[in-house]
Amino acid sequence: MGSLSDSDPDFWDLGEDGGGKTSRKKRGRLKKSKGFPEFPINLPDNVNKENNDILPNINAKEEANVPEYMNRKDQQKEENVEFIGKQSIIHENKNEHDKEGNDNERENEEHTNEESENGNEAEENTEEKEREEGSGSSSESSSKRTSLLSGSDLPNDSPKNAASTDESPKSSKGSASDSKWIVEEYLLPPQQKLKLALYRGRKLLAIKEADGAVREFIRAQALARIVHGDQHWRFCRCKVFLAQAYLYLKEYAPQGEAQAREALDIITSHLSTDLAPAKKPQVHHTLLWGYLVSGEARIKLEQFAGAQEALSLALYHTRIYSRMVSRRKKKLTPSLTMDRALDLQVKVLCAQATLYTKRRKYIKAREKLELSIKTIESGGTGVDDPGLVGPLQQLGQLLLNHSQTDQDSETGLECLTRAVHITQVSNRPGSVAECEARGLLVEHQLRLQRIDTKEALRELHKLGLLYSRLHGEHSPKTLAIHSLTVQVLVQEEAYEEAIQQLKIRLKHCRDAYGDYSSQVCGVLRQLYRVHSLNGDPSAAASTLDQCLHVETLIYGSSSRRAQASHLRLQEMIQKLPLSMRMKMYRKHPELQNKPRFRNM
Repeated sequence: MGSLSDSDPDFWDLGEDGGGKTSRKKRGRLKKSKGFPEFPINLPDNVNKENNDILPNINAKEEANVPEYMNRKDQQKEENVEFIGKQSIIHENKNEHDKEGNDNERENEEHTNEESENGNEAEENTEEKEREEGSGSSSESSSKRTSLLSGSDLPNDSPKNAASTDESPKSSKGSASDSKWIVEEYLLPPQQKLKLALYRGRKLLAIKEADGAVREFIRAQALARIVHGDQHWRFCRCKVFLAQAYLYLKEYAPQGEAQAREALDIITSHLSTDLAPAKKPQVHHTLLWGYLVSGEARIKLEQFAGAQEALSLALYHTRIYSRMVSRRKKKLTPSLTMDRALDLQVKVLCAQATLYTKRRKYIKAREKLELSIKTIESGGTGVDDPGLVGPLQQLGQLLLNHSQTDQDSETGLECLTRAVHITQVSNRPGSVAECEARGLLVEHQLRLQRIDTKEALRELHKLGLLYSRLHGEHSPKTLAIHSLTVQVLVQEEAYEEAIQQLKIRLKHCRDAYGDYSSQVCGVLRQLYRVHSLNGDPSAAASTLDQCLHVETLIYGSSSRRAQASHLRLQEMIQKLPLSMRMKMYRKHPELQNKPRFRNM
């Protein structure tokens, strides 16, 4: 084999088509030039050395302000040219021995490839450092973005859109990241937008964010109509999720029942077809949720016959779904793993117990709740399963509100106490579930007088702080805790403290609901009673006057509430001092008892 020089065109094909082992194309490897290679100009020998300085340097470039990254590329090209020159020299020197030459050639090729890779990696590392210093990127924000741009509607899925995750730069914290979010979501196809909307909607549904969940599910419903059509079961699934948001978060029973009924009509008309395959567990999952939402909405609307039928069908599809999931060997999708078949069965049983309670069939309601508790204890994680909290609280309230013997009251209190213990074991300290369970237990203990007053005030004070931190000072749950505190203070005849609590509650109600609302009327009425018990008729009359003004604007002057307040105010004016009495008569002249004029 003859020696090859760098002027031979076959020399430039050794890396791709030449003899020996074909080298694998790697990052940073020089591309094969299409034309002739460029070489430095060779000056003739007869040129004097004195005139060399006069000749122009053709290869020299003007020193201009060139960006730093272009200088790096030029340096990299020069290094690669030097590597090729070294390779040619080694090849010419070692070509006499064929075997040794081939081995050395492979080693040199690997060596040059490794050096070029190291150079490229160093360049990439410097560029990444500069990019991080300039934009202040964070891996947390990028991971959040890629998880939301995933190929599924649930947080357990990994991102599948490589174009939007790998090539896009990492978003930084601030306003710039929001614009990148909008651009990336805008560039997604409708199917990816559908999965993203379902993910966001179910996340907001889990944290009980009503308006956001409704908005995302409406968007998902529109996208499902575009992607799958308005007769597909996936479109019906979006309608069922929207019905859940309407019923459980917004408490709009008519809207929830209408959405669930439309979805059920579509699926049942196309069941056992390609649009709604009966062997697919997701279809039965959608059916059972649709019937469950429809049944619970009809219970609130007091349509008991339709609710009984819907809940029976929900229990039927729950059993089918649980059997299909238990036999399924293939890995389930995250949309199915979020809802356990056991939890769904217990939820249907609790809904049937609520229906029997509304129809005053307390024995059947108790049987359903006891069956649900036994089902969780046998098929769940044990006696401390978090799914036991709901049935235990419902059974405890049923026994306490409709107790026939003292044993029923004791059993109800034990159920509520056990629910509090489970929430403390399965959740972090001060969680929402624990606070609600403790508040329910204290309420019933106060009603049955099974707790000390000082201990009750101490517990209510703690719950008031936790509720204001978790739900806000204006939420109905926080106001309910304040009302319980006022009741205990009135029982202990601590009227001054009760008045202070009521004034704070009145301020929160006005901030939350406005000056003219039913909540403000309730607080003013309660404040009037406490002032009367405290022996302050002037403050009681002034408070009742404000209550009468608000009730007249809300309900009208001829309403029963306004008329009752008129009578109370008229009786209260008689107990006032003369100056205060005349002032109230000037404000309400119709309340003054004047003698009738008799015509002679």
